[in-house]
This record gives sequence, structure tokens and C-alpha cells, in this order.
Amino acid sequence: MNQIKEIVLFPFDNYNIPFRHGLQLELIKAKRYDGNPVIVPSKPNGADSSAIAYYGTVIEIDGNLHLWYLGKGNAENSQLRICYAISKDGFHWKKPELGLVEYNGNKCNNLVDLDWPGKAMSCCVLYEPDDTDRRFKMFCEIESEAIRNQGCIAFSNDGLRWKQSPLNPVTHIRIEPTGLVKRKGCYYIVGQNAGIDRAFQKRVLIVSASYDFEHWTSAVAMGFRRDDLPPRPVILDYQKGKQVHLGAGLWDRGNTLIGLYGQWNAGTETGDRRELRMDIGLLISNDALHYYEPIPDFKIIDTSEEGWSEKNPYGDPPRFAQGQGIVNLGDKTITYYSIWGRGGDNSIKAVYWSRDRLGYFSPSRNPIEGQTWIDSVKPHFISAPIKIGQYGADIFVNASGLSEHSKITVELLNEKFERLEGYTTSEFVQLKDNSGHRLPIKWRQRDFIYPTTDPIRVRVNWDGLRLEDARVYAVYVVNKDY
Repeated sequence: MNQIKEIVLFPFDNYNIPFRHGLQLELIKAKRYDGNPVIVPSKPNGADSSAIAYYGTVIEIDGNLHLWYLGKGNAENSQLRICYAISKDGFHWKKPELGLVEYNGNKCNNLVDLDWPGKAMSCCVLYEPDDTDRRFKMFCEIESEAIRNQGCIAFSNDGLRWKQSPLNPVTHIRIEPTGLVKRKGCYYIVGQNAGIDRAFQKRVLIVSASYDFEHWTSAVAMGFRRDDLPPRPVILDYQKGKQVHLGAGLWDRGNTLIGLYGQWNAGTETGDRRELRMDIGLLISNDALHYYEPIPDFKIIDTSEEGWSEKNPYGDPPRFAQGQGIVNLGDKTITYYSIWGRGGDNSIKAVYWSRDRLGYFSPSRNPIEGQTWIDSVKPHFISAPIKIGQYGADIFVNASGLSEHSKITVELLNEKFERLEGYTTSEFVQLKDNSGHRLPIKWRQRDFIYPTTDPIRVRVNWDGLRLEDARVYAVYVVNKDY
């Protein structure tokens, strides 16, 4: 139990909210941005004029969003390389003329200075501002005659001029990654097993680890899988059935990791990829190694609205490919995807949710996923123990549907579930707003959580004649030490 700046309690995270009564979990599908696509090919002789794929990373730095993605031009012998774009709002992107790499006779392009010894198949970037000489770290899957879908790394001080490691390739295993994160001093690369020696019989989520970013484990953690194992009936053909595509792109929220993964849903009778559909699902991890779906097979980004490919007379189902890049900007949570497969390598698109509203708890009279409640015990949830800093902490709730007939109250407990004086329901100051992404929580004699050396738990209660109208999307405990 480590102290961090902000603890976020999401209803779909059953590690940080292990206890609930009378509540149902609902996940929320992302909305398409009406102005899609947000990245399109450049002019005919540009570095990404022939093909574009996300498979990349979006990072917010000092109020700007930075995007590294894959692009291919139309010059002879062109292959996928790393391109760069920048945005203020997440929807309108500019491709700066970096002037770093000559392409088609000039340097007026957005290619970063990094010439991999092969075709770049993914681009995972991590930003560590305190690592002076290696503030940006990149892990890519490279494909060539000598490097067979293996991991290669590079370092940069500005994210544009890169130096490759002399140890490349740094993995012996084949891996197709979209997730990169650092937890407690250790780096984790998250992807799927790749190539004809993919093992596990199917595409699964695997994790390799490193403490210096250059020496990675050959042994991997198998973090998540969707295929059946004995004694269930097994489909051995790796083109068939339910699998995990590209591991998961990660969003590090401090105490929890939110992952977006490719739901490979292929036919079971043949290996014909025309039957393949790929939506994007939601995963949660609390250690970067083990992942689970809050609601199995839920399509957090649904391909249904994408339509069918007009380029293939057989009508391929749509297939999405994720990267790593979920960001909160203003009142929205934004992320990106591209279309996987033939005819889809021509753009990057955006989806969004209301800020941090990917799912919620609410009471239900007819629950399916959750529980009903009894009148003597109103619906509520209780968090895992939380460590408070020496200067105390502020607490906020992301909620909607509140009214005089649908109320929530927040109280604090000790680790043994005993109510703490000064933070009880009877001392809670009722929220004035019916909805808000960050509503401040206060008690009559407490404007914040006072410093304490003992862990606390947060309990949220529902009440009122129409208590089922109230929805809680997240609770934030923000330590004042930072």
C-alpha cells in the first residue's frame, strides 16, 4: 500500500473497490468523433502518403498532445516509419515539418530521426522527464530478414532525434506490443505473442519486464487470454476463435492501469479472415502483469458503427487496432484507433467519453451483473485501504443523476470498517450540484481528510425514493503532499 498523488476509485476496478452491496456495474461505449478521421495521408509525395496506422502513442506534455504513429510514403522501397504530429485539443492535429530526415528529395516532412533496420510494426513511447539524457524511450516491433518481429529500443531527449541501442534486438521472443509502462522501478512491455512460433496456440496478452529498459526477460507473464483450454473443447488453428490482438494499450492512473485490447473474434469453422471481426475491449490491471475484463467481451469501442469495407466485394467485418494513448482533456476522455487489414491503412480516428465516465455503479431493481438490495441495508460500496499523506487529502466524486430524491453520501472508515468520527453520513454536507466530473466532498467540521498514519477506506452510500437515478463514475482521493 504505497502513497501516491491521486488515488482513483473506478467502479470497474474490483481491486480498489472490492466490496459492494445492491449495485450494478454498467460500462459505457465510446462515442465516435463527428469530424473523423483526425489523421489522414499527406500530399502525394509525403512520408505517410501511402499508408497510415496508429499502433503508436499519444502523450500529453505541457498542454500539448504528442503523437508518434506509423506512416509509409510512395517512394520506391518505402516502408513503415515513425511519424510525428501534435495537437492542442486531441481532435485537430498538425504534422510539423521537422526538417530532420530527407524523403523524396527534401526534408519537409514529419519523420522523426530514427532509421530502424527494418519495417516498424508498432511504436510504444514512454516519457520520463527526470531522466535527463533519456527522457523519451521507445520500444518498437521491427520486421526484417534479420529481425523477426522482435523488440528494438531507442532513446531521445526531445522525442524527435533518436539513438538506437547497440543491443537491438533486445528480445529473443517475437512480440507485437501496444502497451508500455513503468511501475515501481520496473518497465513492462505488453503485447501479443507473434510469428509462427507464437506458442500458447492462440494470440494472448504477454508481458516482458526490464529494470534498465535494455535487458528484457525472455520468459513472459501470460497476463490475459480468451481462448479455451482443456477440459473445454479446444480449437487448435491459431486463425480461429476468440483471441487477444496486440496485447493492450495502457492508461496509467497511478493506483490502477486501464487497458484497451483488440478482441480478435474469428470464425470457428474456417481460418478465413473475411469472417474476422475486431472490436476493442476493456482490461484492468493493478500490477502490470495480470489483467481481467470487468465485463467479459464488452465492446468499449464498438465496430458496429464503422460500416463494412467497400473495397472487398465479400464485405469484410470492420477490425480495429488500438495503440497507447488515452487522455483527459477538459470534459472529455479521448483515445484513438485505426482500421486493421487491407483497405484500412489510410487514417487514424478518435473516440471519446465524458471525462472518466467509462463505467458506473448504480442500484438496479432488476440486476444482471450486480446485486439487488434490502431496505434495511441501502446500496453502497467500500474501497480498499488508502494511505493518506502527512498533509491530508482532498476527496472528490464524479457523479450524475443526483437530486433530492436520489442522493449519495460519502463517509470514511478505518481499515477494520469502523466509522471515523467527523466523517460519518450524519456529518456529510449534501452535494449542491446534480452532476459533475469532480464534485468536492466535505463534512460539517472537515473540509478535507485530515492527516492520519492509519489507512482509511471510502464508503459511498445511495439513498432516496429514486436512488437508482444516481450514478457514480469515480472517486478521487488527492494527497496534499504533492
